Amino acid sequence: MGIIRAVPDLERVVGERPLPVMMKSIDHLDPHCLALLAHSPAAVLGYVDAGGRQRAELVGGTPGFAAAVNRSRLRLPVPSSAAPGAGAALLVLVPGWRETLRINGTLAEDGLLVEEAFLHCGKAVLRSNLWGPVSAPEDAVEEGSALGPAAAAFLAAAPFAVVTSRDGSGRADASPKGDPPGVARMIGPTTVALADRPGNRRTDTFHNVVERPEVAVLAVVPGDVRTLEITGKAVVSTEDELRESMTERNRTPKVVLKLEIETVRLARNDALRESGLWVSANHVDPADLPRSSTIWTDHLKLNETAGAAAELVRSGVNESLLRAGLDEDYRQNL
Repeated sequence: MGIIRAVPDLERVVGERPLPVMMKSIDHLDPHCLALLAHSPAAVLGYVDAGGRQRAELVGGTPGFAAAVNRSRLRLPVPSSAAPGAGAALLVLVPGWRETLRINGTLAEDGLLVEEAFLHCGKAVLRSNLWGPVSAPEDAVEEGSALGPAAAAFLAAAPFAVVTSRDGSGRADASPKGDPPGVARMIGPTTVALADRPGNRRTDTFHNVVERPEVAVLAVVPGDVRTLEITGKAVVSTEDELRESMTERNRTPKVVLKLEIETVRLARNDALRESGLWVSANHVDPADLPRSSTIWTDHLKLNETAGAAAELVRSGVNESLLRAGLDEDYRQNL
């Protein structure tokens, strides 16, 4: 069976992380981050619970629910099951906007101690049509150690999911995944799979899983106020049959995340209901937000990576060229 168990083997298949991509992150909340947070009513929080299990939960309720105390500390609702002091990650959603803000750090009792912030490209949101037509909400809930009928139906309808994970040092990540409905493919009642699609090229989840297999996946269905959380242990698979079964737009993924389920929880989420994410009138006008190419340009210049190559990246970044390249990338690599 084709399972990748070491980072060098992973990078031989998916490629190394390009320096300019890694330099799009900063170690604090700048004015761009604050502007996005002010418009966001909800985010997915990846955290560790008191039992040491990787978890994922949608938190929030109203725009600005996550408030900056200072440039390195974010106040936000923390789940009662969370264990402060462990690595945590936040994927911030802005209704109607294709990009997402990712903030990584350490969980405190009242929020997040920020260690990294960066803008994620919009391909997952675009592929999922996250802000498009909504489905009629359902009421069924379910909890257990396998996918029952209600959870399986929800998973089949879900076009968008967030995978939360940590590396061997405990640094956390929350990565968006988007596809037509069925973004997480049910292989059996205790197994699901998610394909590696073109994105920001950091491949954080896959690097993390090679070092620490515990992950949590949170799936949503536009129009539904339930969330589906799946936890378990994952591997990075190169199995030909599995990869080919997940071909989309004539593109076969290079690797697939294969998750063996430990817990399943399909439940109504009050924060999601209160946030009004699926109400089109709540979608933010892009003109009210900083342009994504401007954010990336400014973050590249703020990044403090040392060395001649990094300085060349900082001095050579051009917002208009970056914007043109971004538009072409979205056209060619969805």
